[in-house]
Amino acid sequence: MRIENEMLSRFNKTSDVKMDDITLSQELDFFFDNVMDTVVDFFKEEVTA
Repeated sequence: MRIENEMLSRFNKTSDVKMDDITLSQELDFFFDNVMDTVVDFFKEEVTA
C-alpha cells in the first residue's frame, strides 16, 4: 500500500509538464518515469531497511 500512496503523490505533482497540450507520447513518458522512480525508491528503502 505504501508504494501506491507514493505513486499517487508523485502523479498529483505535475512538475514542469503542462497537462493542457500534452501528447500521448509525453503523457506515457511522464507516467513511466514516475512509475520507475517510485519502484526504484521503494526497493532502495527495502534494501536499506
